[in-house]
Amino acid sequence: MERKTVTLSSGPLTYTVLGEGLPLLYLHAAGGPQISPFLAELAKTHRIYAPTAPGFEGTPAHDKVASIRALADLYAEFAKTVIKERCDAMGHSFGGWTALWLAVNHPDSVEQIVPEAPGGLRFGAKPSPPLDPAEARKILYAYPDKARDLFKTPEVASANGKMFGRYNNGILVDEDLLARLPEIKARTLILMGSKEKMIPAKTGQVLKEKIRSSHLAYIYDAAHAIEVDQPERTLRIVKAFLERGESYIVNFGETAVA
Repeated sequence: MERKTVTLSSGPLTYTVLGEGLPLLYLHAAGGPQISPFLAELAKTHRIYAPTAPGFEGTPAHDKVASIRALADLYAEFAKTVIKERCDAMGHSFGGWTALWLAVNHPDSVEQIVPEAPGGLRFGAKPSPPLDPAEARKILYAYPDKARDLFKTPEVASANGKMFGRYNNGILVDEDLLARLPEIKARTLILMGSKEKMIPAKTGQVLKEKIRSSHLAYIYDAAHAIEVDQPERTLRIVKAFLERGESYIVNFGETAVA
């Protein structure tokens, strides 16, 4: 695992690289970047590029990058500069929202995308004040103990939360994105957890309806942090999709249901 920095048009961008194999752009959630056991296992077959959104983890914010759409543009520039070839992309929550914009505005950058409990389309949700860490963990995880080594310090978590607010601008339903979902050409695997409490079930259903080449899969016994709650199940289905595309479910045998 290597930690690197590249200078792009709007400023420096820090990123982590791990693994060898097919390139995968991995976009982190609002809590900040983390190398989960799922991601470490996926790195055995993929070369993962995991940028840190400007302003997260104490990195410099970019004045010209202050929205989800602008962040997606930055990641497209990152892919062109660093990865230098068309790649697959996966994003969790905030990262899934960004991955969808990446697929909309930069179709030549991505082959396949995996939005994992993506934000930005929280139909029926209402604005709410920030939760304290204990309450947040009840919503994010079905099994908080699995995430114990991934928790941020209170100071870092608070700063990351403020940066997320800068990017999302309080938007619960991104109407611009919603209108453009049918433009997505990338093969798409939408992941939702069976115990999800943050992202409405309608999110997955709308994405499946509007993205032509898409599949909707529910990971059993997982809450919002799908890959942390159920790393083995998530790895099995994501790895198969990334490697086999539309035929990812064929010959799955007893493991057809994640």
